[in-house]
Parts: sequence; C-alpha cells; structure tokens
Amino acid sequence: MQTNSSGACVSNCWLVPVPYQQLVTPGGDLSLHGNLEYRITIAGPVAIAPFVDLGTDPIIRTSQLQTNLTQYNTLINTQFGCPQLNSAYACEGGQTISASNFPRNLRPVPGTNWVPRMSTGLELQTMLPVVNAPFRIYYAYNALRLDGSATPPVPITRDMFPCPACPAGAAGTYTYQTTLGSLGSKYTLREPRKTFRFSVATTF
Repeated sequence: MQTNSSGACVSNCWLVPVPYQQLVTPGGDLSLHGNLEYRITIAGPVAIAPFVDLGTDPIIRTSQLQTNLTQYNTLINTQFGCPQLNSAYACEGGQTISASNFPRNLRPVPGTNWVPRMSTGLELQTMLPVVNAPFRIYYAYNALRLDGSATPPVPITRDMFPCPACPAGAAGTYTYQTTLGSLGSKYTLREPRKTFRFSVATTF
C-alpha cells in the first residue's frame, strides 16, 4: 500500500467490509406520565408553581423491533473480511456472520426499558395581554435521568483481515485493532441534568 504526504492511500488499497452494530432510537409503544404541581398566585395573572413530572416510555412488544427481512438476508449472506489477496491484489475469502451474532430482532439496551424519568423544578406563569396567551418560564432538575454508556456487540475478528497468522506487528493486525477502536467504542447515553426554558401557548 502506498500513501501520500497526508497519509491517504493512493495505490494498492483494499476495502475490507466488516459488520458492526449501532444504536437506534425507535421509541416506545406505551406512554405513562404524571404531573403534580402547586400554583401560588403572586399578583394578578402572575403565579409560580413548584412541580414534579414523572413518566416512562417503555417498549412492550419487543418482537416488533425487527430488521427488514430483505436487508437482513442480504446482511447474513454477505461475506465479510479480506483474509487473502490473489495475484491481482484483489480480496479473496471472507466469512459470513451467523444469525446468533446478528439476530434479526433488536434488543433494548439493558437498563433503559421500563426505567422511569423524573423532573422537578419551579415554573413562572402569566397571561400575556392583548394576545391572551399563557407565557411560562421554568427551571427543572432531572432527578431520574439516563446517565451511562453502552457497547454494542462487535462481531469483527482478526480472521477478517489479511494474514491472520502473521505476528502482532503485521499490517493486518494493525488494521484490525484500528477498526475495533473506531467501531467498537462505547456510546454515551446521557440526558441533561437540568433544563431552563420558556414557552408561549395559544388559547381558543
């Protein structure tokens, strides 16, 4: 392989197809929410309201989270990797992935389904003159929030890269380790700790 001054490959470059999984956000199929607030009138239409919001948005029918069948069949029948090069420097070989390593049904990240969320804070409420629209400014602290990380399974093996039997310093090993570092990293799942917003609504 030859590279230019910037490190980009210019000749004898090989594309090594590899499988990997990533997070998706399909949303839940059930929504449960509750709100408790106490309004205190300050003057005229102006009031403050301490509040607590609690809710969850779980997935009940996990069997409905499926990859498109046509795309899934293409995926599991595709040969991944480039373990050998022929005389024309083209990839040969490769391997398919098993359905057990890449199931068609999607699975929620552990610790995220059926987990409640809660916010508590203070809201300032008033009615705007002329337009007769409610105006709200509120600050909320998210007491129950998602704050963690997830690492999707990475079905990438050393056998998918050139010269699987070569020593640790070989180019194929380096490419394998670089691929794991870029595709096997953790996803940060972090919701904001606090929220400060305002809103203007309309009335009919």
